[in-house]
Amino acid sequence: MNDEEKLLRSVGAWRKKPAGRTESIGGIAKSYLSGKKREFKKNATVVDAWQDILPEGFYEHCSLASISGGVMSLYVDPGPYMHELRLISGELLGHIQERCPLAGIRKISLIARRGQAEEEGAE
Repeated sequence: MNDEEKLLRSVGAWRKKPAGRTESIGGIAKSYLSGKKREFKKNATVVDAWQDILPEGFYEHCSLASISGGVMSLYVDPGPYMHELRLISGELLGHIQERCPLAGIRKISLIARRGQAEEEGAE
Protein backbone atom coordinates (compact mmCIF):
# COMPACT_ATOMS: atom_id res chain seq x y z
CA MET A 1 0.00 0.00 0.00
CA ASN A 2 1.46 3.35 -1.02
CA ASP A 3 1.24 6.64 0.91
CA GLU A 4 -1.69 7.92 -1.12
CA GLU A 5 -3.78 4.84 -0.34
CA LYS A 6 -2.91 5.12 3.36
CA LEU A 7 -3.99 8.76 3.34
CA LEU A 8 -7.27 7.97 1.57
CA ARG A 9 -7.98 5.13 4.01
CA SER A 10 -7.34 7.35 7.05
CA VAL A 11 -9.48 10.18 5.64
CA GLY A 12 -12.24 7.68 4.85
CA ALA A 13 -12.22 6.46 8.46
CA TRP A 14 -12.31 10.04 9.70
CA ARG A 15 -15.31 10.90 7.52
CA LYS A 16 -17.43 8.01 8.78
CA LYS A 17 -20.16 8.87 11.24
CA PRO A 18 -19.66 7.59 14.77
CA ALA A 19 -21.67 4.45 15.53
CA GLY A 20 -25.10 5.09 17.04
CA ARG A 21 -25.24 8.75 16.07
CA THR A 22 -28.01 9.29 13.58
CA GLU A 23 -28.97 12.92 14.20
CA SER A 24 -27.05 15.82 12.70
CA ILE A 25 -25.60 18.66 14.76
CA GLY A 26 -28.25 20.95 13.25
CA GLY A 27 -30.96 18.57 14.41
CA ILE A 28 -29.53 18.46 17.92
CA ALA A 29 -29.33 22.28 18.02
CA LYS A 30 -32.90 22.60 16.77
CA SER A 31 -34.11 20.14 19.39
CA TYR A 32 -32.28 22.01 22.15
CA LEU A 33 -33.59 25.40 21.03
CA SER A 34 -37.17 24.16 20.72
CA GLY A 35 -36.91 22.93 24.31
CA LYS A 36 -35.66 26.38 25.37
CA LYS A 37 -38.20 28.27 23.25
CA ARG A 38 -40.54 28.90 26.18
CA GLU A 39 -37.67 30.26 28.30
CA PHE A 40 -36.44 32.49 25.46
CA LYS A 41 -39.94 33.83 24.87
CA LYS A 42 -40.49 34.43 28.59
CA ASN A 43 -37.19 36.32 28.90
CA ALA A 44 -37.90 38.33 25.75
CA THR A 45 -41.13 39.61 27.29
CA VAL A 46 -39.19 40.71 30.38
CA VAL A 47 -36.63 42.54 28.22
CA ASP A 48 -39.38 44.32 26.30
CA ALA A 49 -41.21 45.27 29.50
CA TRP A 50 -37.99 46.40 31.15
CA GLN A 51 -37.32 48.84 28.33
CA ASP A 52 -40.76 50.36 28.91
CA ILE A 53 -40.58 50.38 32.72
CA LEU A 54 -37.07 51.75 33.27
CA PRO A 55 -37.12 55.52 33.86
CA GLU A 56 -35.72 57.30 30.80
CA GLY A 57 -32.71 58.87 32.55
CA PHE A 58 -31.38 55.42 33.46
CA TYR A 59 -31.00 53.92 29.97
CA GLU A 60 -27.34 54.88 29.64
CA HIS A 61 -26.49 53.92 33.22
CA CYS A 62 -28.23 50.57 33.62
CA SER A 63 -28.41 47.37 31.56
CA LEU A 64 -29.89 43.93 31.95
CA ALA A 65 -27.19 41.42 32.95
CA SER A 66 -29.17 38.18 33.25
CA ILE A 67 -32.42 36.50 34.17
CA SER A 68 -32.01 33.24 36.04
CA GLY A 69 -33.84 31.40 38.78
CA GLY A 70 -36.38 34.16 39.30
CA VAL A 71 -33.68 36.82 39.71
CA MET A 72 -33.26 39.67 37.24
CA SER A 73 -29.70 41.01 37.55
CA LEU A 74 -28.83 44.49 36.37
CA TYR A 75 -25.51 46.20 35.74
CA VAL A 76 -25.72 49.72 37.16
CA ASP A 77 -23.25 52.57 37.20
CA PRO A 78 -22.10 53.08 40.79
CA GLY A 79 -22.99 56.18 42.76
CA PRO A 80 -26.28 58.03 42.41
CA TYR A 81 -27.70 55.64 39.79
CA MET A 82 -27.09 52.61 42.00
CA HIS A 83 -28.60 54.42 44.98
CA GLU A 84 -31.68 55.54 43.05
CA LEU A 85 -32.29 52.06 41.61
CA ARG A 86 -32.04 50.56 45.09
CA LEU A 87 -34.75 52.97 46.21
CA ILE A 88 -37.12 52.17 43.34
CA SER A 89 -36.26 48.48 42.77
CA GLY A 90 -39.34 47.30 44.69
CA GLU A 91 -41.61 49.40 42.50
CA LEU A 92 -39.82 48.23 39.33
CA LEU A 93 -40.15 44.61 40.47
CA GLY A 94 -43.89 45.10 40.97
CA HIS A 95 -44.25 46.43 37.42
CA ILE A 96 -42.25 43.51 35.97
CA GLN A 97 -44.32 40.98 37.94
CA GLU A 98 -47.54 42.63 36.79
CA ARG A 99 -46.55 42.75 33.10
CA CYS A 100 -44.73 39.40 32.95
CA PRO A 101 -46.29 37.05 35.51
CA LEU A 102 -45.12 33.92 33.67
CA ALA A 103 -41.47 35.00 33.95
CA GLY A 104 -41.54 34.34 37.69
CA ILE A 105 -39.22 37.23 38.59
CA ARG A 106 -39.05 37.39 42.39
CA LYS A 107 -36.07 39.64 42.92
CA ILE A 108 -33.99 42.36 41.25
CA SER A 109 -30.26 42.16 41.93
CA LEU A 110 -28.07 45.21 41.29
CA ILE A 111 -24.44 44.74 40.24
CA ALA A 112 -22.05 47.69 40.18
CA ARG A 113 -20.81 48.20 36.63
CA ARG A 114 -17.02 48.31 36.51
CA GLY A 115 -14.85 50.15 34.05
CA GLN A 116 -16.53 53.42 33.16
CA ALA A 117 -16.34 54.97 36.63
CA GLU A 118 -12.80 53.62 37.14
CA GLU A 119 -11.67 55.01 33.77
CA GLU A 120 -13.12 58.45 34.56
CA GLY A 121 -11.29 58.43 37.90
CA ALA A 122 -8.00 57.58 36.19
CA GLU A 123 -8.06 60.70 33.99
